[in-house]
Amino acid sequence: MNPAYLLAALGSLLYGSADFCGGLAARRARALAVTFLAGFSAVAVLFVGLPIAHGITRGTDLAWGAAGGAFGAIGAMLAYRALAIGPMSVASPIFSITGLALPVLVGIALGERPAWIALLGLGLAPLAIGLLAQGAHPEHAAHAGHPADPRRAVFPALVAGSVLGFFLVFLGRIQSGASLWPLVVARITGILCLAAALLVRREPMLPARGDRSLALLTGVIDSLANLAYVAAVPRGSLSLVAALVSLAPATSVLLARGILSERWTPLQAAGLLLALSAGVCISFG
Repeated sequence: MNPAYLLAALGSLLYGSADFCGGLAARRARALAVTFLAGFSAVAVLFVGLPIAHGITRGTDLAWGAAGGAFGAIGAMLAYRALAIGPMSVASPIFSITGLALPVLVGIALGERPAWIALLGLGLAPLAIGLLAQGAHPEHAAHAGHPADPRRAVFPALVAGSVLGFFLVFLGRIQSGASLWPLVVARITGILCLAAALLVRREPMLPARGDRSLALLTGVIDSLANLAYVAAVPRGSLSLVAALVSLAPATSVLLARGILSERWTPLQAAGLLLALSAGVCISFG
């Protein structure tokens, strides 16, 4: 089997795990402080990967990385917040397919003509979101402390996905064969933006001591996912790699089911399958 697809599958597992950890951390501490601290461990992992990830460093790529970093940091904070108010099995697939769909919509606005399969994915996305927003089981609400109506998570997840979509738009402008430096610049820019937000809001810069390890773990896992994706892209079909990575919400949803005992209605299960299908279709387009 082509190692690219094993790396892409690993990246998918890591992205989903990072989302789950970030959402869990944001249930214990403020999402802004969690995302800020996660940025430091994330950039540390990227520095470790610099010597083994060869490429060309261009000024324009660094600029796009910086632009993407601002949106990526705010988008991650909003995503963790959406996951924190849960249920995760609703929030994760919604912000994921929204984030994947927005670059396609931007491309259409700029005159691009995506393949029919991407348009099919765009058509499936609203239906998936509608199904995911259906009522949750009462035992889930009692266990997780969330109201039975999961629509509480829909709007925050849509906003998070929209912001993350622009992160993907900007990073998509980075030329192939670039080094990891644009990602490093993106992380550093994100840290600076979050620091400014914390200072303006006069909030503590760090979560409570007992909550810091989970925030740091979130950053490590997320950067490892980035490295897996970057390593997979030049070794295989970009569309197949992207399709595998787009399955990341399945990991966070399964973790929420196994660890937080989240349960799905039949309609929500159908919505999850549609959301994953929509992500794969958009990736192939």
